[in-house]
Amino acid sequence: MAKVSLKTIDKAPRTDPPIGSSGAIETRALFARAVDPIHAHAHKLAPGASLCIEGSPSDRVVYVWKGAVEAGGATLDAGSNIVAELGTALTVTAGDQGATLISFGTAAHLADGGAGGHIHLLPSDRVPRIQKTGGMNVGSALFADSRCPTCRVWLHETEFRDGDAPIDIHSHSEDEVIFVTAGAIRLGNAVHGPGSALFVAANTNYGFSTGPEGLTFVNFRPSSPTYATADGSFILNEADYFIEHVGKPQYLDLTAA
Repeated sequence: MAKVSLKTIDKAPRTDPPIGSSGAIETRALFARAVDPIHAHAHKLAPGASLCIEGSPSDRVVYVWKGAVEAGGATLDAGSNIVAELGTALTVTAGDQGATLISFGTAAHLADGGAGGHIHLLPSDRVPRIQKTGGMNVGSALFADSRCPTCRVWLHETEFRDGDAPIDIHSHSEDEVIFVTAGAIRLGNAVHGPGSALFVAANTNYGFSTGPEGLTFVNFRPSSPTYATADGSFILNEADYFIEHVGKPQYLDLTAA
């Protein structure tokens, strides 16, 4: 697998929805090959369609990008999140406007990935957010903090509001997939808009710029990440930083009585 790889929803191959799903669903495999350490899919649900989300073969993180779904008696609109841990399953049903969901998970369960057995719902109004990050015109949100007792997965959102802003070359300690939800990411001379997914291998130095209207993305990692400058002179524990400055997600747990 290349250290950096880009895929887009419109060019990603169509595949069958998960077993147990029903109704009109278009599923696209962004990253799903045997060599891909992270698997990512986009599911476009017609109104009333139901998607089965399984924590198999590893914990599954599902971000509600567009529309809304009903799950476990809760309404999850755009900006909500679901964590289906190892060994669990959940069926979600799209509302009257349909829904588009982005699903992330590792190709295999990690040895230190947690015991599993829980389903966490995070409606958008419970997502911890801040409007300024480090004094910059950058918003942040945290959907899965890697500090759950039974799972280690991570998902955060970053919103760069300034257009054509360069992001310094850096690396992270975990494999990651960045999914563009608004604006655009500029890689070299190419600009990639919403629906673009970028895989970056752990400890790979990379940089980018925001598009003319800024950039918003969600970022999945299999476990607790660190950030390092290109020369290694500054290293940041991202979980510690986000939990301190953004806050911990307050899940609705379907399986904890």
